[in-house]
Amino acid sequence: MNNIPQTSSLLRKNNGKRLSMASAARTSLLGNLNLNGTSGGASGRNSNIIDSSSLSMGNSGKRRSLLSTPASVNRRRQSSLLQAPMLSSQMSSQSQQASQQTQAPSNQDQRPLRDKNYQALIQQEIYDFLLANKFELEMNHPLTFKTLKQPTQKDFVVIFQFLYNKIDPYYRFTKSIETEVFLLLKILNYPYLDGINRSQISAVGGQNWPNFLGMLYWLVKLNLSVLNLNSKVDLISPDDEFDKIFINYITQSYRAFIDERDDYSEYYDEMKTRFDELNNNIIQDIEDLTNENAELLNQYNELNGQLDILENSEKKSKALENDLIKFKAYIETMESRKLKWSEILNKITQEIGNCEVELNNIESIKKDYEAQIGQQGLTPNDIDNLNNERDKLSKSIDLISNNLEDLKDVYHNKQINLQKNYQSLENFLKQYNNLIYKIQLKNHNYDYNFEINFRNNTILNETPDLLKPNEIINKNLKDEKIQLLNYKSIINTNIHKYQDEQIKLQEQIDLISELIMERREEIETLEAKLTANKSTYDEIYETMINDTTTYSMQIEKLERELRSIKINTNQGFIEVENKFQNIQIEYDELLYEIHSNRSILHDKIQKIIESTIGFKINIQLNLEDLENLAFDEFEKEDKKLNKN
Repeated sequence: MNNIPQTSSLLRKNNGKRLSMASAARTSLLGNLNLNGTSGGASGRNSNIIDSSSLSMGNSGKRRSLLSTPASVNRRRQSSLLQAPMLSSQMSSQSQQASQQTQAPSNQDQRPLRDKNYQALIQQEIYDFLLANKFELEMNHPLTFKTLKQPTQKDFVVIFQFLYNKIDPYYRFTKSIETEVFLLLKILNYPYLDGINRSQISAVGGQNWPNFLGMLYWLVKLNLSVLNLNSKVDLISPDDEFDKIFINYITQSYRAFIDERDDYSEYYDEMKTRFDELNNNIIQDIEDLTNENAELLNQYNELNGQLDILENSEKKSKALENDLIKFKAYIETMESRKLKWSEILNKITQEIGNCEVELNNIESIKKDYEAQIGQQGLTPNDIDNLNNERDKLSKSIDLISNNLEDLKDVYHNKQINLQKNYQSLENFLKQYNNLIYKIQLKNHNYDYNFEINFRNNTILNETPDLLKPNEIINKNLKDEKIQLLNYKSIINTNIHKYQDEQIKLQEQIDLISELIMERREEIETLEAKLTANKSTYDEIYETMINDTTTYSMQIEKLERELRSIKINTNQGFIEVENKFQNIQIEYDELLYEIHSNRSILHDKIQKIIESTIGFKINIQLNLEDLENLAFDEFEKEDKKLNKN
């Protein structure tokens, strides 16, 4: 008798009605979503419910009108229950759901909503979804692609209402749009609700539009997920398979208890076998995923090696492209020079023609001069001798003057070069001193003055003596070079030292990061263990409550038997009391059966839900009538006993 599963509603009589109505509302919502995928066992149990309900429907014809529109009564309630299928099946009340929502941490939106390319992609998807679902026909509102780029407030309101009504067709917008949008997003568990406030909802355009565009895109994805539910098996996550096995065991055991059978070992062995099979399947899946992860890691490493080869090839290709561009520029330069040389040759040819013309003119003038000289009695030899002497004298004068000019030019050029070299040397020394000063400011360990200055300012004076480098500046360059090399070695040593320290710090940072990741994984593991322990605790607590209820029922039964033996004169009163208690137990059993089948009734159509609700109401009315009848009979028997 210890393994008899008892209804938990014996200890929660006041909450049974509220829980059953919540399950009916959630089942009604799933029926509106046209969810399929009911298992064979669930259909069998539901057929039993239909058969049992049909026995009591004969007297409930006058109650049909109360069951015709349950969705219209619960339209506002459905929106608050929409997220129930998304949560674990162990959440049996809205208070547990609200507590988990409050514990959920706020997420920061990581999507690139400000990126124009990303905006164009999600705008296209939203536009395609609205067109495919006949937005313009249903909402009587025009839709263009520009509507999603520069929307008005009315455009946003109409699109939001259309997307949400696709999720909850019975919901009606009655409040202000700021309140409605914020409340519905909170109910839907929109992960980036922190980025939206009520004041922004009243003006969605401008800078606020990317956030609302991302919200509409999230609603489109949610609608697509809801529409794809028809092609999936069911809404129960893999973790709930254990709950289904345990609920099946409880149901079979309770039916055996109703049939007065005390042996539940067969059902227990079946549950244990299914548990082991499911556990082995999960372990096998974990091993397969581990092997797949190892294969993907190998592929990742191979692709990384190929990526390095590809990067090196791209670098070489870029270098070759740069060389090709330089060669093309050089060829273009030479082609342009070639065109210029052709022009220069043409000009030289023209000059040669002009010179030949002038030469002919000069030859004619020369003949005229020779005729005039012959008339004066001078021979050409005399003239040639005079000309030769004059040429010699003029040449000697020209040579001397040219040498003098050359000397002046050389002197002037040297003077200019000396000034330029002096200025460049002075500028170089200034730059050198500034750099040395900056370097020594950063490192004070090397005590040496590297500053170099001129010895005097007479370098530009006209002195015949040559100056050596040591006479121009105040330091020996060889010694200075040795000091600079020593200082460079010190700086390189410090650089290596700082690099070593940086590497050590980076290694410490990596170790700390790995430690943080390990701690996070441990926390996640502990949280998973905590969830499993809570589930186990709830099951053990429920079993303990059931056992306590069983013992209480046994004690009550023994007490009734003891009273029946001791008090033979009050047999009529005891029979009435037993009937009342049996009816109450039957009522609790029916409530338990309704609660145990609550998770199975998710994917039933609206007529079965209405039938179930009608059956429940009919049973409650019959129980009230039986309770009144029992109290009437009890009063009659009590009066008879008092008269006797």
